[in-house]
Amino acid sequence: MSVALSIAFTGLCALVADGNGRPADVLLVDARGIGPVDGMVLPAHAPTLVVSLSSLANAETSGPTRVVTGSSADGSGNTTIEELGLWDLTGSEVKVRIEGREGAGVELYRPSDPDSSWPEPPRDVNNAASWRDIRFVANMRTLAGDGRIVASRSTAADTGELLPRGIAARIHLDSGRLEAGIPTRAAFRSAVYEFRSAAGEPKLRQALTDTIRWNLETEASAVVIEIVPLAGGPAKRLVLKPSDTVHSVFVSNLPADSLEAAHHAISDEDMGALHFGAYYELLMHEPADRPLPRAWRGQDPRRAAGIRGTIFCPPAMFSRD
Repeated sequence: MSVALSIAFTGLCALVADGNGRPADVLLVDARGIGPVDGMVLPAHAPTLVVSLSSLANAETSGPTRVVTGSSADGSGNTTIEELGLWDLTGSEVKVRIEGREGAGVELYRPSDPDSSWPEPPRDVNNAASWRDIRFVANMRTLAGDGRIVASRSTAADTGELLPRGIAARIHLDSGRLEAGIPTRAAFRSAVYEFRSAAGEPKLRQALTDTIRWNLETEASAVVIEIVPLAGGPAKRLVLKPSDTVHSVFVSNLPADSLEAAHHAISDEDMGALHFGAYYELLMHEPADRPLPRAWRGQDPRRAAGIRGTIFCPPAMFSRD
């Protein structure tokens, strides 16, 4: 029996991936180490990994930070109650290990142009398969002219830091496939976002997602998610059971406090734009021009009616070279 795993990343996440069979990292941004952005201090975020305890062969010894009860529904309308383990990833490096095998590099999913709606949203915005094109994740090279990230493994080692400034946790991937995921909220799926230059000129218009998805399927006997505290201490090992269904794992880096307390008088759209501004501080060469995403057209009209409490926080893609 094989092990199939799908990890969805949401929130303030920097994807460092060059493709061509090379490893990739997902960096969870530490908002407290960034800013202020345009005079505003971003709220603290909570880097968290979530796994159903029923997916683990060693649930009793996996050491979650806390356990909550959740529910899920299948396509037949049946609801399942399950225990979810939550692991605080602050100050940690996470590795996904395939027992007995070396990583073969990470594939970036980019279909041929006729098979993708990019830069437009998919015709059926609620069809998850239509959102897989990795180009739905904003590319910092396009926005800033140079997408190289300073928050890399080498810079942390050179300066003696456990993690580079502005990074709360790092997830290292050395195999599998990375693709975009369907936006978590239906209200944002029809929107096209515009990035404007400092002079007010449109620099980029495209649909964006707030989710990155990493998929792996292997015939190996076990897949282990290893959480290593970089300041020292025992690592935590989450051993996934062989199964004929896909294990769904979630990694989020969302505001730790309520959004109402975090942004006071600032609008959800402004707060979402400010979140994106944090990515420019991770570049090797910080640009003078920092275009931020604003809904250009197609956003659900309910968002304009003053509904608060949910911001659109898309990830961004960087490179090492």
